[in-house]
Amino acid sequence: MTRFISIDVETANASLSSICQVGAVIYENKKPVDQWCTLVNPDQEFRSFNTRIHGIRARDVATAPSLAATIESLRRFAGGTTLASYGAFDRSAVSQAAAACGLQPLLNHWIDLQQVVRNAWPAEFTANGWRLAHICKQLGISLASHHDALCDATAAGEVFIHAQEVSSTTAIDWLDPHRYRSAASASSKGGSFSASVKETPVNEDGPLFGEVIVFTGEITMPRRIAAERAGAIGCTPANSVTKKTTLLVVGEQDLALVGESGKSTKQVKAEELIAKGQEIRILGESAFDALLTQHGL
Repeated sequence: MTRFISIDVETANASLSSICQVGAVIYENKKPVDQWCTLVNPDQEFRSFNTRIHGIRARDVATAPSLAATIESLRRFAGGTTLASYGAFDRSAVSQAAAACGLQPLLNHWIDLQQVVRNAWPAEFTANGWRLAHICKQLGISLASHHDALCDATAAGEVFIHAQEVSSTTAIDWLDPHRYRSAASASSKGGSFSASVKETPVNEDGPLFGEVIVFTGEITMPRRIAAERAGAIGCTPANSVTKKTTLLVVGEQDLALVGESGKSTKQVKAEELIAKGQEIRILGESAFDALLTQHGL
């Protein structure tokens, strides 16, 4: 099989179901042969930190197709073709969006291209991480409009083609779980962790390996359990937001502590880093729970 579809989505807020743009590119024989992109009206709130990332506002999607219509359009466009996305979040977003609309999930096979990258290239190539922008720079792939869904889907597809060429594989080979080896250790020793998460084991074969996760606010499950489950899907739990942070899970905030903004100091710092160009994904607790469920926890 040489045919696959590279897909990317953008979201309106901390819920992964709040898809506001979808981009998808069909590749066949290592060449793009078709593409599809649409804005989406998720009928949900647009948060400022999301808009700062992708530039999409509520008024931009006022007349765009609904979330349900978009999921069905994507289903028709994809058919039975294998889907590929850069990281685990796009797959989770499509799954959660379908569930939110009461629709059946897409049953296509799905390849996580971030895992492909860390298995196709030596450790020194990915020493600074596996973020899409970094890998595109390493490979000389254009990413002129990063966080435009079609641009990101195209770039991710080109990264996959490069990975196939250096490993003498085709897309179907990456559906074989035995192709994926453990990546370099993500031990938390020596890091800045709270007492509840500092001993958290990290699953190096987890779908989110390489993500550094921080929790803020009150979440339903005990913080220690949340950290353990995050570690089970590959995340490294940390106590504070730093330049290494890639994922912030926001629970309910105590307004007596955070003030009228409703934002903790961790969230404020994360948004400041996002404004400076750091890639940090902010999720609500429900989105984090759904992500765990998707991966069997």
